[in-house]
Amino acid sequence: MKSIQKKILTVEERIKRLKHLAQTLNSFEAYVSSARDKDVAERNIQVAIESCLDIGKILIAIHHLKEPSDNKGVFMVLAESGIIETALLKFLIPMAGTRNVLVHGYDRIDDALIYGIIQKHLPDFEQFIEQVRSHESLDGE
Repeated sequence: MKSIQKKILTVEERIKRLKHLAQTLNSFEAYVSSARDKDVAERNIQVAIESCLDIGKILIAIHHLKEPSDNKGVFMVLAESGIIETALLKFLIPMAGTRNVLVHGYDRIDDALIYGIIQKHLPDFEQFIEQVRSHESLDGE
């Protein structure tokens, strides 16, 4: 479980950084005009998503769950097995696709999407971590 804990800490640290960024931004226009802020947001979202995927893959292996066909499937398997709530898939499945765009499609990054994630969806990452901790009886330390 140490590897899961390490990944959880990574997600928490990246969300902390994104929350700080969100507090410093006063508008979408300010975000779009700052290459630095965009880089910080994109990289931290990418790492947070990848860490959530890693947590999912570790849990799938530990519990001998069915092998997902892609990254979106990782979250679906976790929901099907009761590790996370199905309602969270509304956020997590698109995040798997967002990760792919951030990693492979730099020319297709939607600034409004990234800005929306840092303004409205950081609690969804925290909810994922809470549900994993609860299911796996991991403490919050």
